[in-house]
Amino acid sequence: MVAVAAPAKVLVTGANGYLAAWAVKKYLEEGYAVRGTVRSVTKSAFLNDIFAEYGDRFELVVVEDITKEGAFDEAVKGVSAIAHTASPFHYNGTEPDELITPAVKGTTSILNSALKHGSTVKRVIVTSSIAAILKSTMSTTTQTYTEEDWNDPAVEDVKVKRKEAGPLVFYFASKTLAERAAWDFVSAHQSEISWDLCVINPPWIFGPSLGPAPNIDDINTSQREIYNALVGAKTGPQLVGNGSWVEVGDCAEAHVRATYTPAAGGERIVIHEGSFYFQDICEACLDAAAELGITNVSRGEPGCQKNVPLRFVFDTTKAERVLGMTQMITLKDMVTASVKDFQARGYPGFTA
Repeated sequence: MVAVAAPAKVLVTGANGYLAAWAVKKYLEEGYAVRGTVRSVTKSAFLNDIFAEYGDRFELVVVEDITKEGAFDEAVKGVSAIAHTASPFHYNGTEPDELITPAVKGTTSILNSALKHGSTVKRVIVTSSIAAILKSTMSTTTQTYTEEDWNDPAVEDVKVKRKEAGPLVFYFASKTLAERAAWDFVSAHQSEISWDLCVINPPWIFGPSLGPAPNIDDINTSQREIYNALVGAKTGPQLVGNGSWVEVGDCAEAHVRATYTPAAGGERIVIHEGSFYFQDICEACLDAAAELGITNVSRGEPGCQKNVPLRFVFDTTKAERVLGMTQMITLKDMVTASVKDFQARGYPGFTA
């Protein structure tokens, strides 16, 4: 087990992404140097603006196609750690391979580059998901999951049903297969690699974005769910829909801690602040809206979540023990920050 401490250089893939931009921020604040990969410099110019104060401790390199063999060969040279966050997250796929191919090949591509050209790399952190852990989202009783669980049913569903499995299952299978590929790679090349692997498994990631999203249609998938709840686009069964969540800055912090904590090597770690119903988000918004003079946010259907069981919960013992993730941002504070962000961006429904 190793630790990679600041001021070492960390490679963050997909640096203009929702979580990745926050990871860049947290790494720089911790004293690390960061090399970020992006598909296009044009679409990532905002990163140079918001991280200008860090000077040459922050740099961007272009990797146009993360699935291409050798795509990261140059990017991994000279870095001590890699945080691989780049992977598609959406529910719009019409074919399984739209998500599975970039998720799996993107992961194996960077690991191959680290094997062949990452002579200075000591630790690789891969962002997976609880989607790779859940075995069912349709349970009528609360299921408790740990890092020992794998979402093999989603993989089997896609194998049997193909496109009929549906976009949600495509995503679940993509995360499961990509993470399996990472652990299998390490096992197959154990005698050849100079680095170890840590996988972070977050649930829904919520909270303000650092990137430009001038129109509501530009917002990332998870924050769009928050927005929809607060403008009344969710009703009835959607409001009692429930899941697990973590704030984006806390999730990014977990990646940083996984970099400098020796005991994180070889571990799969669930990062989870708590469980929620979408009705909880509506109720958490009311104080923030009143403070900001916003009068038309949805109250949802107060109390509708009573007597509706949570579908699943997670044992976060490992995150607390290994990474010290014991105090994280509350749902109310996350929603408040999101409302302020929506208002600052001038999104419909959030002007005073």
